[in-house]
Amino acid sequence: MFSRTENVQTFVRAYPLVTLFIVIQLLVFVIDSFAPGLRIVATGGSFHLALADGQWYRLITANFIHLSLGHLLFNSFALIIFGPAMERMVGHVKFALFYVFAGALANLLTYFTVSNLFYLQAGASGAILAILGFYVFIGRFRRTLMYSQDARLVYIFVAISAVFTLIGSNVSLWGHVYGFLAGFLLAIPLSRFTVPYTRPMRYGKYKQRSYTPPVIHSGDGKWFFYIIIGLAIFGLLAQFL
Repeated sequence: MFSRTENVQTFVRAYPLVTLFIVIQLLVFVIDSFAPGLRIVATGGSFHLALADGQWYRLITANFIHLSLGHLLFNSFALIIFGPAMERMVGHVKFALFYVFAGALANLLTYFTVSNLFYLQAGASGAILAILGFYVFIGRFRRTLMYSQDARLVYIFVAISAVFTLIGSNVSLWGHVYGFLAGFLLAIPLSRFTVPYTRPMRYGKYKQRSYTPPVIHSGDGKWFFYIIIGLAIFGLLAQFL
C-alpha cells in the first residue's frame, strides 16, 4: 500500500493528482529561487496580517509554497509515499477536494488560534498530516479497508511526526495538529465512499477490483493509536506549560 514499486509512467497515470500537487510545489520553489523578485512567499504565504486584510486565497496557495529545500523534499517524499493510496481509495476528485480543503482549514484554524499578525505559515505539512489523519481513522474504525501492517506503519509515522513537531524549530505546531484533526474528522463521512487499495498494473491500469476485505488487524494496533492521541494531547498542553 505504501511501498512505491511503480515506474514513473505508471505513477503519473495512476495518481495524476498526487503528481500534479508535487509538480506545482516543485515549480513554485524553483521559480521563487531563481526569480526572488516575484516575492512568491510574500504574496502567497499564509501571512496573518494579510489574512486579516481579507486575502483568504492565501489559505490555499500557502499549501504549495515551501520556505526551504529540506522542507520541500520531506513533504514531497511524504506525499509520494502516502498520497497515492488515498487517491486510489477515494477517487481523484474527492482526494483533490480533501487535500486542498484540509490544508486550507489547517491554515484557517491556525490563524484564529495564533494571534500574532506577523505569523507566517507555508508548506504542505497540514494537508499531508490530514492524509495521515484519514488513515488513522480508517485504520482504527474502518478496519476492513486497511491491512494491519499498513495501519501500524501509519501509527508509527504519525508518532514520529508528533515528536518532531514538538522538538523541531520553525514548525507550525497548530498547523500540524489542525491538519491531522481535519483529516481524521473528514474521514468520518469520506470513509463511506472508500474502497480498499488496489495497486496499479503497468501504464496505470488496474486489475479487477476485489472487494474481499483485508484481514482485520488485532487489538495490538490500538496501543499505537493511544500513543498518537497521547502525543497530540501533550503537544496541545505543552503550549500552556
